[in-house]
Amino acid sequence: MQGVNLNLAKMKYHVLLAFLVSSYLMSAQFKSVAIATWDGDAHKEVVLVDVRTPEEFDQGHLCDALNIDFKAEDFKDKIQELSKTTPIYLYCQTGKRSKNAASLLEELGFENITNLEGGYVAYTEEGGKPCPEN
Repeated sequence: MQGVNLNLAKMKYHVLLAFLVSSYLMSAQFKSVAIATWDGDAHKEVVLVDVRTPEEFDQGHLCDALNIDFKAEDFKDKIQELSKTTPIYLYCQTGKRSKNAASLLEELGFENITNLEGGYVAYTEEGGKPCPEN
C-alpha cells in the first residue's frame, strides 16, 4: 500500500509542477528589457509607445514616441489602431503602467511586445536626454 501512496504522491507532484510551469509561461509572454538599452536609431522598425498621461509626456519623452495614455478610457481603442504584428515597445514613468499595458496588449493579441523597465525615470537617471522639441 505504501508503494501506491508514494506513486500517487509523485504523480500529484508532477501534475502540480506541470501546472506551475505552464502558468508561468502563459503569464510571461512579453519581453522586458532595461530602458537604458533603448537606442532609437537602432529601433527604427518598431513602434515606441509612451503610456503616461499627456501632462507627463509634455514634461519630456523619448524621440518618436506615440503618447497613448494607459489611464484614458479610450486606451484600448487607440492601441488597437496599431498593427498587432509590428514590434511594440512600451514605457511609462517607472515601469509599472507599461508592464500592465504590455499584459493588456498580450490579451488583445499583439505578437511582439517589449516593456522598457524602469521607465522614463530610469532613462533620465542613466543620462538619457528628452527629445528636443521641434
